Amino acid sequence: MKNRLVNLAKSYLLDQIEEPLSGAFIDCGANVGELGAFSRARNLDYHAFEPEKREADCCDLNNYDGASRTNRVGLWSEDGTLEFYSKPSSADSSLFETDGYIERHVINVRSLDSYVSENNLDRIAVIKIEAEGAEPEILSGAEKSLRIARYVTVDCGFERGKAEESTLVPVVNLMIKFGFEAVAWNRDRVTVLFRNTDRTRS
Repeated sequence: MKNRLVNLAKSYLLDQIEEPLSGAFIDCGANVGELGAFSRARNLDYHAFEPEKREADCCDLNNYDGASRTNRVGLWSEDGTLEFYSKPSSADSSLFETDGYIERHVINVRSLDSYVSENNLDRIAVIKIEAEGAEPEILSGAEKSLRIARYVTVDCGFERGKAEESTLVPVVNLMIKFGFEAVAWNRDRVTVLFRNTDRTRS
């Protein structure tokens, strides 16, 4: 289990972060919340988002002593509701229609800016985004949140919709626009680690 956690952190390039961190760790696409262990090791406040019920229940057990604290909503560019295409067996559930989903239903979605404002977060150490193709939309709804974030790690793999498009180009363009620089990337997973160029966020 320890080796799996180490490898998971490496896949999101979290092992590349050497400086001290403080504040929140926001986990979008938390699944069962394994990265909560990384958050606790860094003494960060873990905020998990996972719309799949069983996975969210496991995330609660793994991180909150079973208390229902995992956010059972999707993240998007704005608050509302959207169709959700459930494919939990391969952890490929998405807000975009994909091949092989087992069911679809409407879920609540919200912007990260809305959540951060509601919870009065004033410092974010890390935002991890694994959203099966919805990464650009999530970033579009997180402009204010990014101003108080130090690092953002994004899975930009080929997962957007039936065409299985990568989100690498739009994600990089958005992050540059929001004042971040790419400091590491995982070629195999197409994951990029970004750092805020505003040094006051360190």
